[in-house]
Amino acid sequence: MKKLLFALLFLVSAVLWAQQPPAQINGPYAQEIISRFGAVETLQSKFTQEKHLTLLAEPVPSKGTFAFSKKGARLRWEYTEPFQNGFLMDGDKTYRLEKGVKKEVKGVMSHHVASQMLVWLTFDLKTLAETYDISFFEGGVTLTPKNNDNRLLDKITVWFAKDNPQALSEIRLDENGGDYTLLKFSDTQINQPLPKDAFL
Repeated sequence: MKKLLFALLFLVSAVLWAQQPPAQINGPYAQEIISRFGAVETLQSKFTQEKHLTLLAEPVPSKGTFAFSKKGARLRWEYTEPFQNGFLMDGDKTYRLEKGVKKEVKGVMSHHVASQMLVWLTFDLKTLAETYDISFFEGGVTLTPKNNDNRLLDKITVWFAKDNPQALSEIRLDENGGDYTLLKFSDTQINQPLPKDAFL
């Protein structure tokens, strides 16, 4: 998980949506994406993660769940298999999760990493455009880092869910050297009541 979060830390820094796309975002899907993802107030989903390493014949799998609420900037990202850990962001506080028990983590970096997840899960296109060149294709987006110096990732490919236009189906993070991480989302629920203990 640490390597994935470190990669996400490289991405961007804000969580808020803009009303209009900035000038550097072009393409027939830009305004549509901003409008539909900007309407997301709550989000919950299951995910699977596959870490593909060139040194291993089989990917390293893990599973988990997440919950997000725009109000209060709250996010719970938790791995459930084969280990139990993750993090929780509640406003300006960040917690580490270990087997369901949370412990507050001090420091700017931990909160910054959690904030990056919000940008991805709500697909904050304006913020992403500050760090990436964005190329649209039918059903998804490819993001290439603008800074080529010592970058961790070669590119990120995002696919939107065919049955839910406000949800992501997959994110693939391609690293230098051929390794990549694939996140797949399922059972996504948009703007539905979250469990009372979602952020406890």
